[in-house]
Amino acid sequence: MLMSPYLRKLSRLEAPTALEWLIYFTAFLVLHIPGIINFYSNDGVNNPYLLFAQSLLHGHLTLPEMSSYGDMINYQGSYYLPYPPLPSIILMPFVAIFGTGHVNTVLIALIMTCINFYLMHKIFLKLQIKQSYFPWLIMAFFLGTGYWYALFTSHHVYSFAHITSCMFQLLFLNEILGKRRWLLIGAYLGCTFLTRQFTFFYIVFAFGYMWYLQQQKQEKTSISNVLKLIGAFGIFAGFYLIYNYLRFHNPFDTGYSHIVFIGALKERVSQFGVFSPKYFLFNLYSFFIKGFNIEFQGNTLLHIKDMDLWGTSLLSASPFFIASLKANWPKPLKISAWITVGLILIGTLFYHNNGYHQVNTMRFSLDFLPLLLLLTALGFKQIPAWLMKGMIVYAVLLNLISFLIHSLYQ
Repeated sequence: MLMSPYLRKLSRLEAPTALEWLIYFTAFLVLHIPGIINFYSNDGVNNPYLLFAQSLLHGHLTLPEMSSYGDMINYQGSYYLPYPPLPSIILMPFVAIFGTGHVNTVLIALIMTCINFYLMHKIFLKLQIKQSYFPWLIMAFFLGTGYWYALFTSHHVYSFAHITSCMFQLLFLNEILGKRRWLLIGAYLGCTFLTRQFTFFYIVFAFGYMWYLQQQKQEKTSISNVLKLIGAFGIFAGFYLIYNYLRFHNPFDTGYSHIVFIGALKERVSQFGVFSPKYFLFNLYSFFIKGFNIEFQGNTLLHIKDMDLWGTSLLSASPFFIASLKANWPKPLKISAWITVGLILIGTLFYHNNGYHQVNTMRFSLDFLPLLLLLTALGFKQIPAWLMKGMIVYAVLLNLISFLIHSLYQ
């Protein structure tokens, strides 16, 4: 009985001490030991982010020639990484110390996830979310969305980028809801942009927050703050333009049009380009309607083949996000948040790829999911508690089932 109050405190994430944070992080790391081990069986040491980090250490912007990259750039006889370079820059010190063969990106993604866990807790405190909701919201985000799939598969470039981007999105949100050091906010925006480009639209939420503070007379929207935000971000944007110029002699050529695509994506890009209205209906269906889909095969269609690797819609896989529509937040903040989410989503809807390969998620939704979770947290109390908790448990179970099927039948 003496332990009961302590266990209750521990389970509700109430004012965790340093020791209690260590308990949470250790439990999370132990839970994901299979993912750490799986890194090597999936040849994670050939993760292009690791190989590019090694190239950068040797002063090169090209990748070593290999035949098994997939979705890489072959430009004028050289191989390049098509994605923004920040994840590789983060990995550089690890590669310099341990070498590419001994740097486990899943383990690093887990460490970043522990940071994200801590940041999310701080954000909920700043938003004054009811304490009893904390564990449910934490479980919802990390175990009931595509974040969990990205974490388990962060031996891949795509997933490692998503985890990295989520960390900077949460750093951005924690800072803007807290101390509001605009230079730092601009730097965090630049970091997530150099990981996932569409997250640039978080700048809309930043300006919306500035305007709200001015209206509430809590802080003047001085030209100094605007310049700090834009100036800090501009350094990162300028770096990206130089990076593109050095590779393709055009600062605005990101390299995506040079990717060596295969299969359906090759057919799409060859006919319609990287972005096109032709992709809108497919992506709209994928993001909002497409259900949980196990693929069956054989003459009787009774033998499981795998999960549908084109994914599951956000509302089908994580229905608790419906609470975001009931968010109780000042109107300027709510509007700017929804505009931010909408702009990121619109860009994605015209993109040639919906996130394939992915299991029970639309992984591109991770480009706005941290902000959407804030809206969900603010709308939690507007939905019956039993329904919210039920939807969260449902989302976690769907992930578990899909991961099990995928691991057994892929």
